[in-house]
Amino acid sequence: MPQKFFAIAGNAFTETIRQPIFFVLIGIGLIWLVLFGPALAAFSLESGKDSKIMIDVELASLLLYGLLASVFSATSVITREIHSFTVLTVISKPVSRPLFLLGKYAGISGALLVGYTILSIACLLTVRHGVMEASVDKFDQPVLWFGCLAIAISLIAGTFGNYVYGWHFTSTVIGWLVALASLALVLVLFLGPQWETQSPTTDFGDMQVIYGITMVFFGVLILTAFAVALATRFNQVLTLVLCIGAYVVGLLSDYWFGRAVAEGLLWRTLYAVVPNFQFFWIGDAITQDILVPASQVAWVGGYTACYVAAVLALGVAMFQTREVG
Repeated sequence: MPQKFFAIAGNAFTETIRQPIFFVLIGIGLIWLVLFGPALAAFSLESGKDSKIMIDVELASLLLYGLLASVFSATSVITREIHSFTVLTVISKPVSRPLFLLGKYAGISGALLVGYTILSIACLLTVRHGVMEASVDKFDQPVLWFGCLAIAISLIAGTFGNYVYGWHFTSTVIGWLVALASLALVLVLFLGPQWETQSPTTDFGDMQVIYGITMVFFGVLILTAFAVALATRFNQVLTLVLCIGAYVVGLLSDYWFGRAVAEGLLWRTLYAVVPNFQFFWIGDAITQDILVPASQVAWVGGYTACYVAAVLALGVAMFQTREVG
């Protein structure tokens, strides 16, 4: 059983990483986080507030990436296999449909974690650099040098490996970028904006931005579960629409259902069933200097595990009655 699970998960991971749309979304995400995020945050008209607004924009961008990447990945890996009937070669063997779906979810989630890690590091480097609020502000030299070198070396390695050894370009670039971007972040934590040494806890010692990034990824895991479950029945466009609908309703859960829980069982049920994406959002707390404890992150992680299990159980029920032959 574990061998079959890991084989399906590994196949889904490789397929997802090699999709051109996966690479494109990471590229667009990097450009947005590094260039447009700070630019949009530069209009607060209040000294010292631009960086806090930028954190809000960066976290929202990470969640949007997770929504799009999960839908496109799930539909490409699952819906395509069902429509091309290649799924028959798997489930016709002693591989159950629940195991097939859970393996696909694990593989897609692993690939999304890789892409999310790259964008999270870009987010942390951008937050460390901050917004250039005045012309006298100086650039953060370590962030610029190490960040640009990580991207440049990854692209060169991917191009060289593809041309000389026949390596897959996108997966090679992503692999190099994860390693080099992680190294860049570690080096930056030990160096100040003008190359002076500093304690690695200077920039993110309170862990609030890291907590925010972690909790947003919990929300991405729920969106991925929805995408995987819906992909067993619907095409790419409809899956995207339904996932966006679940995301929007989840964001408005407190407003629509939370305020009416005292009015009856129906509202309490809806409030309990609909995913509350406000649980994964601490951008407002960060901008208002409210410290979020690690225990809250743990509680949200538990909520995520329960909700993912429920959605995947629904997906298994939908897939069990799906005709694939």
